[in-house]
Amino acid sequence: MKRILLIAAIISLSAGYVFSQDKDPNTETLKPFQVLKKAKIAEKSGDIFSAIDYYKIYNELKPDKPKVLSALGNLYLREKNYREAKVYLLKSYKTDPKKNFLDLFNYARCLHILGEYEEADKYFNLFISETKRERDLKTYNRLAKDYIEGIAAIPVLVDSPLNVIITLLDTAVNKPHIDFSPIPYDKDKLIFASLPEDEIKYYDPDVDILHTRKFYLAQRQGDKWKNLGEWDTTINGVNINTGNCAFSADKQRFYFSRCEKDFKHNVICKIFVSELKDNEWQEPIALPEIVNMPMTSNTMPTIGVSRKSTDVLYFVSNREEGRGGWDIWYTYFDPKKELWKEPKNCGKRINTVMDEITPYYNIDTKTMYFSSEGQPGMGGFDIYKTFGEGKSFEGAKNVGYPINSSFDDLYYILEDTRHRGYFTSNRSGGYSLRHENCCDDIYEFIYRDFINIAVTGEVFGITDSLFFLSIRDEYKADMDLGLDVLDKSDEIELLYDYPVNLFVKDDQGREFFVKTSMTTPGNYFFNLDQGKDYVISVKDFNNKEIRLPLTTKGITRSDTLVMDAIMVSTFPSQSFIVKNIYYEFAKAELTDSAKITIDNTIYKILEAYPNLIVEISSHTDSVDTDEFNMQLSQDRAQSVVDYLIDKGIDEERLVPKGYGEHYPIAPNTNPDGTDNPEGRQKNRRTELKVLGQIDEDDELIYEEDTW
Repeated sequence: MKRILLIAAIISLSAGYVFSQDKDPNTETLKPFQVLKKAKIAEKSGDIFSAIDYYKIYNELKPDKPKVLSALGNLYLREKNYREAKVYLLKSYKTDPKKNFLDLFNYARCLHILGEYEEADKYFNLFISETKRERDLKTYNRLAKDYIEGIAAIPVLVDSPLNVIITLLDTAVNKPHIDFSPIPYDKDKLIFASLPEDEIKYYDPDVDILHTRKFYLAQRQGDKWKNLGEWDTTINGVNINTGNCAFSADKQRFYFSRCEKDFKHNVICKIFVSELKDNEWQEPIALPEIVNMPMTSNTMPTIGVSRKSTDVLYFVSNREEGRGGWDIWYTYFDPKKELWKEPKNCGKRINTVMDEITPYYNIDTKTMYFSSEGQPGMGGFDIYKTFGEGKSFEGAKNVGYPINSSFDDLYYILEDTRHRGYFTSNRSGGYSLRHENCCDDIYEFIYRDFINIAVTGEVFGITDSLFFLSIRDEYKADMDLGLDVLDKSDEIELLYDYPVNLFVKDDQGREFFVKTSMTTPGNYFFNLDQGKDYVISVKDFNNKEIRLPLTTKGITRSDTLVMDAIMVSTFPSQSFIVKNIYYEFAKAELTDSAKITIDNTIYKILEAYPNLIVEISSHTDSVDTDEFNMQLSQDRAQSVVDYLIDKGIDEERLVPKGYGEHYPIAPNTNPDGTDNPEGRQKNRRTELKVLGQIDEDDELIYEEDTW
């Protein structure tokens, strides 16, 4: 009967896996070649532990065969059993020192990961000297030099430790199997992925439900945690390994990975997204093949944000165009075309010839955190950080000891406050299933010397008649524009829900968009990073930019910076009567005098402010039927729009609207029921109303209709 063994191995890009094995317990009856065949089949199918068992049995029957020693060493290395791995790798190398160079390299890697730095340095140097003429091993030769460089820098990291408290989360979160992909959720809650088994168990797929990695939710209760169970069944799915997640900036989309084996036993991961509607997560949808490239794995999403507030997706992929095995890539969503763009590699400042995984992008600081085994570090995967976006990043820096250890340190992520966060590690001292370094656990860290820097300020709007004074100033003419303001107000007031943008500069002075803050009420607020130069940017209704520079360099304690108030011209919210636009009785054609009025009023405004979108409305008195007046007013408004289009104004900026007799501004009749000619004359009018503006990317922005 076929049995499935749940194990704790981590395939670093998958959610951790369940492997099948057909191991025959009566191996004593098998001949050596039969045992070897089973070992190779298990190895090919990815069943690491069965392969190790069979190879060990074969090694007892036929001791110290170089290929078997090499296979055992490398399988133990994949299992993260470094102490066993180094024994077999060294034996393999010594059986043929002129041939088994990669086993020498991996032996040095084991020493490096175990923190035996002096010996690791020795054997990396031996590898370099032995392979300097081996053209096929140039990449490994260069890596060995990088690792030696990293070993030399370790005393600096250890002698200058971070002022940080690191805590292994308790068994409500961590189990003997791998626990991974922590992400803060609401207040004092944590989403994480896990296979919550406390021991190795065998499952019969014909009888039992296959246990897989899923998302779970835990809540902090004092210094302990409470496991709240499975997070969301729609996202977790059934009989599929799920993990590696990220929220969009607005928390309305949830990106994550699902991983399965293909017919060649290769782990294939795809990125899915679920949208939050009516407070429920919807059925996940796989991202298109431009992201989930066929025959490749795509996983570990993290989300940035574009200037248009759309998602920028960073993810890990093993597609062939990369620099190494697993690289970090990025793409972004085009809202106009409603599609994802062709992914691009994040570049050599992040990616190496080895693997880069578990990226986390902090939007507030424009900082990418990721784990790499190719950058010079303390041993296995170290966590690094780099400032930038897309493929424009600064050089990566090690986040420091003791967050980084000689073992694999992954999945670094910060809470919104940025003084607390989480990561995973297989360092000694965690909860283990097979051996002390088999399985990643989730750790919490708190920066004790974190400096919290923020900035705030007010934005005031200058509206109404000042808008038209600015037009007079623009044309340097003392002219009567022929405009009357309805409900005129000359107040300067705080602006609500007005966009304020924050930009941060890199070391070369290049500016990167960080995020947008909407003034509430009248105030903007941003969290800042220490030691950076920033620019606060606001645009008025004519797309003129106001910029306020500031810096956090030299700030050594927590503080909230208060900026000078920003004064911006905003488009008026009310309508303006355009006087002296006349028509023939019951007709819509413009008279010559009406055209002159339009030239000196509406046309000049639209020329002076080329981003405005306006409504041209026409109104009638109450003479004739309602149906006739509605059609007449619409035709008259269209006549004005057609005239402006003929003069070169973009049609997209003009909205004709006829309101007939529905919005009088004066009585059509006197109180005694007699005709009111003056009132009727006032009601026969043309109005101009600003609806919104066209932004710099030609996207239309409209205010709500206030009629």
